[in-house]
Amino acid sequence: MEGKEQSCLAQLCWLVGLIGFMTAWQLFEVEEMFTRVLTKKELKERYDYIIVGAGTSGAVLASRLAEDEDKDILLIEAGGDPIHDHNVNVPAFADIVRGTEFDWNYRTVPQRFACKGHVDNVSVWPSGRGLGGSSNINYMQYTRGNRHDYDGWVNGGAQGWGYKDVLPYFIKSEDQRNSEFILTVFHGFGGRLTVSDVASSTVNKIIELVFKEIGLKKRDLNGHNQFGWSPTQATIRSGVRWSTYRAFLRRSREAPNLHILTHAVAQKVIFEGRQATGVVIKHEGEEKLVRANKEIILSAGTMGTTKLLLLSGVGPRKHLQDVKIPVVADLPVGENLQDHVIGDGVDFFTPYPGVSYTVARSENFASSWSYSLFGTGMKTSPCFRESIANIRLRHQPPHIKYPLLALHIVSNPESYYANQLNINDEVWDAIHSNPPSREGFTIYPVLLHPKSRGTIRLKSSDPEEDILIDPKYLAEDVDVKILAEGYQFARRLVNAKVMKEWEFRLTNRRLPQCERFGNFTEQYIHCHLRHITLPGHSPVGTCRMGASGDPSAVVDPLLRVRGVKNLRVADASVIPSAMSGNAYATQVMIAEKAADLIREKDSVKPIKDYFKHLLAVKHKKFVEDDDGQTVMTPATETGN
Repeated sequence: MEGKEQSCLAQLCWLVGLIGFMTAWQLFEVEEMFTRVLTKKELKERYDYIIVGAGTSGAVLASRLAEDEDKDILLIEAGGDPIHDHNVNVPAFADIVRGTEFDWNYRTVPQRFACKGHVDNVSVWPSGRGLGGSSNINYMQYTRGNRHDYDGWVNGGAQGWGYKDVLPYFIKSEDQRNSEFILTVFHGFGGRLTVSDVASSTVNKIIELVFKEIGLKKRDLNGHNQFGWSPTQATIRSGVRWSTYRAFLRRSREAPNLHILTHAVAQKVIFEGRQATGVVIKHEGEEKLVRANKEIILSAGTMGTTKLLLLSGVGPRKHLQDVKIPVVADLPVGENLQDHVIGDGVDFFTPYPGVSYTVARSENFASSWSYSLFGTGMKTSPCFRESIANIRLRHQPPHIKYPLLALHIVSNPESYYANQLNINDEVWDAIHSNPPSREGFTIYPVLLHPKSRGTIRLKSSDPEEDILIDPKYLAEDVDVKILAEGYQFARRLVNAKVMKEWEFRLTNRRLPQCERFGNFTEQYIHCHLRHITLPGHSPVGTCRMGASGDPSAVVDPLLRVRGVKNLRVADASVIPSAMSGNAYATQVMIAEKAADLIREKDSVKPIKDYFKHLLAVKHKKFVEDDDGQTVMTPATETGN
């Protein structure tokens, strides 16, 4: 008997020890204790390739180029290493990380047609700083956009970037964890970037019934048709944010041919004639010049890359002359700025408990232990962005095959506060203060394809000065009309049967500044949306890709900056126009394809050959989509 008691005691001790270890592994991030601090290497005078920016795209590109062991690569990053920061790693804490050292904290210039209820009419623009860039602070939503987006790039002169050209690169990088999705041709598994479904939530169960009632289909929003809704797919692995740093760069960080230089700010690209030869950086208080034997690739993001090109003399002649910078190449750098626009959210409140997800609830005992032990629970939510819906406009032109409007469903009716968004307290409080309940959710309308075009400009030739960001939000009336349609659509959902069963209601509060237009009339909603205007966090277009002879293009289809040599751009700034989804997944694809262009390799040939085989044999798993076009549905394994 005594032996059995000792055996039970030993088993109990073993179980307690295991639980303790698992708790420490997650809670105190034991895994990261074994990740060494970046080895400090001596900065050399020359490298084969210099990459500026280790963000969403740069981390991917550096990792791929480092696979060629005979090439020497310098990766320059203004920020630091986020790997040991707990808040960065927890998906639910995305908003906590914004505004910290991992955020550039950009702000726009005062907006004329929008942000009228914001302090000084200014919008805040979060943008990631550090290894992994914005993939450390975004909401991790994995949406690639629509195939017609990419075919539109080709029609605009970007040959080789059509949907059939880029899909293999999405597949290459993807590690899809949805067992149904990997049975289709649109997804890959075994790649580096893990993509998974959000855990089932009460809000998503309600939303599913609401959309079913109104006939909005549940779909794979990265599949053959983007009109419909889906629970969010996010780059989360085992409950941890799976940034491009974790997915790509971390495994290459100690490669002998890759030098990662953090806390170093690129100030200027040096040209000899029209050939880019080096980069001036500021590191540890000193300016240093580093030369490139082959190429310099800018992956500093839409704002960072645009700024660096302008400081280097590549941009509109008149603007460069105004800020007294010698002109190297007269190109439309900083023009064509586009961003999604998010309207004020429609809040739905219910008296029933257990509906909302919040940071405070994610920190309670049960949720914290669930996360610590198993990597599950509220903390794994991508900042409570539970689902996405893409809807057709009531009068959408038949030739437009892609969504113009999206709805983002957030499982919290208090998902923002005025100071987060730089909104005047009296404006915000008029709509969102003193909620009737803490339970419910919010739906945000999202304008995907704005007609408005903005600019990025320099204040001066001083690299330390902030840039002038002017997205010109809602400058075109059609933009606010489309956004208003989404706002009205969301409000009408309160009439759904399941919403009544849960006793959801709206507050129906109105902005005093807009009350003169009546009770939620079209004019009132336009006024409301022009007062509370949120950024879409997907700025693109300032280094537009197009045909080599296109005067409106900055880079050609090989991502080479026009009019100069040995200089490329590989980030969101080359995207010609706003996407039917956020730009995150597209940036990863751009970096994957850029690596092949630079290395003159075709790493996705096996995937392309597989497609050709399916087409040749007329595989039986072909289906017709809702637009009457043939698509394929077998699985594709990617490797790493």
